[in-house]
Amino acid sequence: MTKKLCIILSLFVFLPAASMGERVTVNINASVVERSCTLSTGSVNSTVELQPGDLRASKLGVPFSGTRFSVSLENCPDNLSSAYIEFNGESDPLMSNLLKNTSTDASSARGIALGLYDGDSNNIDIRNNRRALKIEHGVLTNVFSFFAYYVRVNSTSSAGKVLSVANFELSYD
Repeated sequence: MTKKLCIILSLFVFLPAASMGERVTVNINASVVERSCTLSTGSVNSTVELQPGDLRASKLGVPFSGTRFSVSLENCPDNLSSAYIEFNGESDPLMSNLLKNTSTDASSARGIALGLYDGDSNNIDIRNNRRALKIEHGVLTNVFSFFAYYVRVNSTSSAGKVLSVANFELSYD
């Protein structure tokens, strides 16, 4: 009997705590997005190695010694017909549509910038350049070609190392 009494009393001790619960609010933040294309592994954080350019044969403002690079998109859903790419980076102070040579050591080139160009050889102005990319369905990978060129930006240029960083952002409608 005492054992039953202890069990019953212990229930009464814990029962008020169980019945006096608190109301708890759980906030859930989320967003739903449509699947977009996948950026191919080779397009992520890549380095474009330009071949050495001949400064003596170059002319002021004219691109020389270009190197092709590409941005590749895979697994694009059927409802996407285009993507948009926008490049950005630090502008050259003399020709602001070009990328500044950010190399600053003693072996750096002077008066040389880097220009980005699309597949039709049109300059991509680094300050304002959102471009549409047509998504082709029925192909495994959509490859979009671009070029990086040296550009002499003043008449007192000197040969040396050139370093620029360009970032790009993809968006979809």
